[in-house]
Amino acid sequence: MDLEDIKVFREVAVHGSMTQAAEALGYAQSSITARIRKLEVNLKVNLFYRNAKGVQLTPSGQIFLEQGLKITRLVEELHHRLSSSEIPGGLLRLGSMETTAAIRLPSLLKKYHSLYDMVELSLQTGPTEYLINQVLNYGLDLSFVAAPVNHPEITEIEIFREEMVLVAEKKENTQNVLDMIRNRTILVFRPGCSYRALLERYLLESNIIPLRRFEFGSLDAIIGGVSAGIGISLLPRSVIEDKLQSGVLTAYELPPHIQICTTMLIQRKDVTPTAAMTNFVDLITHPLDGRK
Repeated sequence: MDLEDIKVFREVAVHGSMTQAAEALGYAQSSITARIRKLEVNLKVNLFYRNAKGVQLTPSGQIFLEQGLKITRLVEELHHRLSSSEIPGGLLRLGSMETTAAIRLPSLLKKYHSLYDMVELSLQTGPTEYLINQVLNYGLDLSFVAAPVNHPEITEIEIFREEMVLVAEKKENTQNVLDMIRNRTILVFRPGCSYRALLERYLLESNIIPLRRFEFGSLDAIIGGVSAGIGISLLPRSVIEDKLQSGVLTAYELPPHIQICTTMLIQRKDVTPTAAMTNFVDLITHPLDGRK
């Protein structure tokens, strides 16, 4: 058993699927399956329950996950302490909601790279629930997620405040927002997305049952679907501002208590920050610093 075995095992556990883990790691599925089976033979335990829908951790698998994560983090911290330097370097693993990655991060990442070109950046996008789990499982160093987080093992910093709006295709006649969304299909990201949860909460409070629910895998697909009149969605105004200006889409305001969504930057409390992490946090929390 080596650290790569633990990494592969962790990805399978996080995704609950050999296929999805293989895609995330860039390996063939047969390679992942063989590696897990060899690991189970060496440890003399079954790490996963297997079924048609994927895999689930056995009690032994849960223990291996918890202890394996500690091992990999200790090794990473050892490397960090042995090669500690005031000059940031190495790999910085970032996570972000897709909307934040599309609108807020490009200029930030460009600035960070210009200041610290020895740092290799890795950006993974996904819904808030997935990103939080990745941070908890040491798969990401820092991640942008939607509030609230409120986890005892996570440190969080408020970064952005987004105005959320209901989005529909452009029509000549304006309607009351509740009349507009009755018997409409809603376009959403997969479960675990905070924007999806906010939209479903609003519909529930308004006693509205959506006609259908279509799940999309990307922000572009949702915006394209709304523009084509397939259905409505809930998105930050900043994401679709250009579509509003061009008249492609229409935005409807939400009630004040669900109008603002706060984006947090999170990391594990027990992780010793690298110079790359510290400088990234400093750059985004002090944008008017003299280094700009």
